[in-house]
Amino acid sequence: MSDKRQQDRMAMPGGEPTDEDLRLDVELTRQELAETVAALTEKADVKGRVQSAAHRKAEAIQTKGEELVGKLPEPVATRVAPAWRTMSTRPAIPLAVLAALIALLTAWSRRRS
Repeated sequence: MSDKRQQDRMAMPGGEPTDEDLRLDVELTRQELAETVAALTEKADVKGRVQSAAHRKAEAIQTKGEELVGKLPEPVATRVAPAWRTMSTRPAIPLAVLAALIALLTAWSRRRS
């Protein structure tokens, strides 16, 4: 039965609603409740949304990096490409190197002072 016909049946003034009218009303209410629960569940999944956003950002960075490596002159690209592949597949390595460099520079600057 179409939604319009269901609405017309429920909106008819006068007599008491039939069993079919009540069943349709219950079914519509269930569907609306299921949609509401699904929307709330999706909103409450913060971890999943953050992971999804991080994954999209990582893919974008990897694509941009590959484009940049492709624009480099050939001799430079042949040397940079392997390092870029390693960094893009294992981001913990460059992050660890960066953290170590920051720690070394901080210690060095304190020693000079």
